[in-house]
This record gives sequence, C-alpha cells and structure tokens, in this order.
Amino acid sequence: MELKLNIYSATEKGKIERTYTAEGYDLMLGTIDNLVSIIDLDKIEDDKAVAGMIIKGYRQIKPLLHDVFGATEEELNRTRVSDLIPLIIDICRASLASFEILKSQKN
Repeated sequence: MELKLNIYSATEKGKIERTYTAEGYDLMLGTIDNLVSIIDLDKIEDDKAVAGMIIKGYRQIKPLLHDVFGATEEELNRTRVSDLIPLIIDICRASLASFEILKSQKN
C-alpha cells in the first residue's frame, strides 16, 4: 500500500510543494503504543471519529509522520488535517497488514 503525505507551500495557498511517499509501513513497538493510545481501531472506518482522534492525539501524530516519511517539523506544520484522516487510516491498515504477515509466517 502506497502512503502519501502532501506538504503545502508556505507562500502559495493550496499549492502542493512536495509529496512524500512510502510503500507500506512497519510500525515500531513504541509507535504502536502511541498509535493505539489515540486510535480506536474499532472506529477506523468512521472519518469523523478518526478526525477527533487525530486532534486529541496530535502530539503523537507528528512523530509517527516523521517516522513514516522523514518529513521535517516545518514541513509537517504545512500539512492539512483533512489529508491526515485518510492517511492515518491507511497507516493503520498497512500496520495491521504487517501483523497478518507475521501471523501467517508463524503458522
């Protein structure tokens, strides 16, 4: 699964200055702790609920995005919350998929 993070221009409203991409994502244990503390996986299909979780867990979201994409703090400040909702959902799905891979390798 390809993950994308758009960084918007600081001077030209609405213009995408840069797009980071990552192919899937394997969460680190510490990141899982942070993600699980803010994202209720039972509500992952509810965009409005995810938006609320992102806002409440804002301090954990930035390190997650930095970990996935390597974006700087300044770049992360130029991302749209509306872009983050589907992105966080995709990161959760990619992470859950890696758990499924581990599960199938164990058998």
